[in-house]
Amino acid sequence: MITTFAILVSMLVGLAASTPRQSGPPSARSGDDLVPQPAIDANDDDSNDGVRSPPAVASRTGVTAVLSTLDAPPPGFDGKSRILLIPGRGLQGWRGVEIEDDLDGWRVDEKGNLLAGPRDIETTESYRDFQLHFEYSLPRTPGRIGVHAAATRIRLHDRYRIEFRNDYGRPARSSGTGSVLEHATPVVNAALPAPGWQPVDIYFRGPRFDAGVITEPARITMMVNGVLVQNNVSLLPAADDEQPSSDASRIVLEGCDLPIYFRNLWIRPS
Repeated sequence: MITTFAILVSMLVGLAASTPRQSGPPSARSGDDLVPQPAIDANDDDSNDGVRSPPAVASRTGVTAVLSTLDAPPPGFDGKSRILLIPGRGLQGWRGVEIEDDLDGWRVDEKGNLLAGPRDIETTESYRDFQLHFEYSLPRTPGRIGVHAAATRIRLHDRYRIEFRNDYGRPARSSGTGSVLEHATPVVNAALPAPGWQPVDIYFRGPRFDAGVITEPARITMMVNGVLVQNNVSLLPAADDEQPSSDASRIVLEGCDLPIYFRNLWIRPS
């Protein structure tokens, strides 16, 4: 009995040691190893995720070297564009949302990979109309499916919340990858498996005002992994939305306790 128990303990220790762990930002290229995606969790209350037998996928699938633009501006970005995350300069150009100097937990390595911290941060400058490019990576979170999966958000004009979720293979939905929460469901879910760099391109036209009243709503076009997910969508304000005090505002990266990474943030103001 003791011998059998010792063998079982040894097997369990070996399995734990062989479990892959994400110790930092992913590389630009895909891995060769295939791993099954986690099964649907019994506690998942998302009835619209639509997938019951997720396929085996590359465990570190990400964008190809062609789409990875860490060392140069993205295609189409000209002399008007600027980088929002400069390798070697930390979080220059960013500040805490609640407390200006509170950037606790947000870290930039020497290659320009930004690890998210627990609280929101925002650009020090405001923008009205712009083209925005960035790449993000979410961690694998086995057992956390649908609404419980790893996710991150950015906010445009500090009011339009754009969701990116670890929901590879699931139908597009109002709180899934590429959605503008409470405004627009994406045409398609273009998310790749996590972890891996996933490029996003956003074309945003801010709302127009007359005497403090919105006369034209904001509009957004967005591509995720090179796939069109929002096509010149009008972001109509909700009836109870507070009227903004300015036609320009900051870009916010929302905080998270999970190892979520950003890199290669570029903006081209119009």
